[in-house]
Amino acid sequence: MSAISSPASLLTVHTSSTSIQVLSLIRITAGLGAFIAPALFASRTFGFSASKGRAGAAAGVSVGANTTHPGDAAEQSLAIRLFGSRDIALGLLLRDSTAAVVTRAIQVGVISDVLDLVASVLGWVEGNLSPEVATASGGLAAVGAAFQIWVLNRA
Repeated sequence: MSAISSPASLLTVHTSSTSIQVLSLIRITAGLGAFIAPALFASRTFGFSASKGRAGAAAGVSVGANTTHPGDAAEQSLAIRLFGSRDIALGLLLRDSTAAVVTRAIQVGVISDVLDLVASVLGWVEGNLSPEVATASGGLAAVGAAFQIWVLNRA
């Protein structure tokens, strides 16, 4: 039974693989942390802070006609919550009883982690991320992708 037809299946782990259960718990926990307390999550996990440059804008960001305070804490919170909602959804899908759904969730997780790695590199190249933050976020994404590829090859 899939999670779409039976939401209760999301609350019970039906897969026998411990690595899938661990991956699910990591994604759900990280997602909830990012969604509930984005500023705390970002500062503790990646070292993000809302450093402001001239005119109240975040360093490396220009003020346009449509944005009065680009890069402010509210925008940063939204971006972190978007990450959190994605990880919650992927973590819940990993708890589905259908092997095809779990496999697809892991594949999508690999894709999203690789894209997170690329985003970290681009952020560093563009000067929007410090080397430390880019390394932390990119490294975490690389480890996540590698672990999920390992899980896929074991299944």
